[in-house]
Amino acid sequence: MKPKVAKTRQHGFVIVVVLCMIICLTALLLAFNNRARVNLHTVDTLRKSAQALNCARSGLNIALAVIRDSDKGPADESMLRLRAGEESIAVGDGECRITATEENGKLNINLLKDEDGKLNRMRIEQLLRLIDLLNRQSPSNPHIGYGLVPAIVDWADSDDQVTCLPFVKRENMGAESDYYRSLTPTYSCKNAPLETVEELLLLKGVTPEILDRIGEYVTVSGDGKVNINYAPKPVIESLSDKIDPVLTQMIIDRRSITPFETMAELRDVPGMTDNIYQVLTNTVTVEPSERFYTVISQGNTGGLSRTVVATLKRNMTTKKVDIVLYREL
Repeated sequence: MKPKVAKTRQHGFVIVVVLCMIICLTALLLAFNNRARVNLHTVDTLRKSAQALNCARSGLNIALAVIRDSDKGPADESMLRLRAGEESIAVGDGECRITATEENGKLNINLLKDEDGKLNRMRIEQLLRLIDLLNRQSPSNPHIGYGLVPAIVDWADSDDQVTCLPFVKRENMGAESDYYRSLTPTYSCKNAPLETVEELLLLKGVTPEILDRIGEYVTVSGDGKVNINYAPKPVIESLSDKIDPVLTQMIIDRRSITPFETMAELRDVPGMTDNIYQVLTNTVTVEPSERFYTVISQGNTGGLSRTVVATLKRNMTTKKVDIVLYREL
């Protein structure tokens, strides 16, 4: 009987080994299946993301075509739809939503110094008045300090000297590399013009809340003259200390009926004086030689979205439209 017992034990051992092998193979198959499903999901996500990006790029191309062919000024219906950003356009299996912003209607923060390196007091005071207006409008929101102005000057100019605004009594000092190298993480002052408004977040004292408040009223593009047909209310009121809210609203009401085609038409606005008009002739325009736009195109496919942001420049003489800056988000 002993040989039979040994043989039975041997068979039992083989069964255990086989069962272990089956368990191991099952575990491997489950792991492989799970890995395959993860890879398939990743591939599908990448595919949808690529499709969404292509939708966003298509939206940018649509905006390029509309801006290139827009010759009817502020009354152009296609441009009105782009500025509203409310129209969703089908692109293949997805869609895109496009918004275009006229940058010439804002204050250019890259021009606070003249080409000869001197402070441009007129533009600086415009920005200071804009800060005052925004602080008065929303006193409960984070305060925007005057220090933002010299900080912009120091970030954009080419020297390493800290700017002091002698005509400002408080918060009148800027910041150069010594300040930014004391931060964590450290970095240097750019000493070159800002490429985007979002770059303000790198500057001394600027928080996301402050950027949200002032970002829609300033730009980094254009020749510095504000297109009065597109300027928001705070920007118009900041152009001169003689422009009050009533005159500002008069200008907005007038252009909503018929956009200004010549500067001389501003004289007919109720409340416009010769002194204010003379100031505006140096600070505003109705026919910029180059027009700048910020285009945001969001593509959506299968629940995924991708966004492209571009700065476009349109030459009003040649009608040529160039992409000055392009980013994918």
